[in-house]
Amino acid sequence: MSDARPRTNVHGLFMGSGSGLAEPGMAELVIELSGREAAGFELLYLGTATYDAVEPRERQTSRFTELGCAVRALEVATADPSLAESEDAIARADAILVSGGNTLYAVDRWAALGIDGMLRAAIDRGAAACGGSAGAICWFDGGHSDSMDPTSYLRPLPADDPRVSDWRYIRVDGLGILPGLVCPHYEMTQSNGVLRAADFEAMMLRHGGETGLGLDNWAGLFVAGERYRVVYPDGRGGSVREGRFVDDGTGVPGLWVRQVVDGVVSSRLAPPEGRLEDIVRPASAIVPDPLVEACRAENRHRLA
Repeated sequence: MSDARPRTNVHGLFMGSGSGLAEPGMAELVIELSGREAAGFELLYLGTATYDAVEPRERQTSRFTELGCAVRALEVATADPSLAESEDAIARADAILVSGGNTLYAVDRWAALGIDGMLRAAIDRGAAACGGSAGAICWFDGGHSDSMDPTSYLRPLPADDPRVSDWRYIRVDGLGILPGLVCPHYEMTQSNGVLRAADFEAMMLRHGGETGLGLDNWAGLFVAGERYRVVYPDGRGGSVREGRFVDDGTGVPGLWVRQVVDGVVSSRLAPPEGRLEDIVRPASAIVPDPLVEACRAENRHRLA
């Protein structure tokens, strides 16, 4: 792997679940990064990955609203806002919260509208990055994604369609603001019946030039420049029990670091806190996933 270090000007909270920022204590951490009081804090919500649906927006921003923050949404999933409108919304934000949902659709849509560059510029000026699931993956080089789940498509398949339970995880690109290949919901099994941790191990063998970050459903990676902490809301279960991985939810939430060494995928539990460079480094190689184009074709999203 390269000796280069991760960027040291990134601040944010990246969670395994799209609902993670609604949990008590998590929004407070994002506000803390800004140095502002909640009453003067402005959050920008990007719900592109859920096609700007109202219910996910209200759920994922609920804690910020309760705390008295100003919450603004930039809807670009199918609408075409003016460049000035997008620039203004992103430039004003103290933090940008990206929804869970279909990562591939969201990142493609931002690239088509030029929003990807605006987001990178916002992080460079000091805005906090946050989100869960797709909202975590998107800030990194890429992630282990359920973007091929047909229930996450712009026009989702009906529940009785056999393809609803017959789909594969794929590696999708993110914005590349932080290095790493992120697997959210790490200890969970979704509708295709495949444990994400197990599938992520197989993915790592195909993408061995990257460091893998297995983020439990209720775990959060809190990044403040060169330092990180693993955080999680009280009362939520996870995969860490006596330092070992369990997939029955009887442990506490954690973060697992995965790397390929001599053709074998290693796994270690990230310490509760430390230097960001100790858990992730820039990739030595990034290999595109051949299934991405098939996913785009199936979703048939509209790009500008």
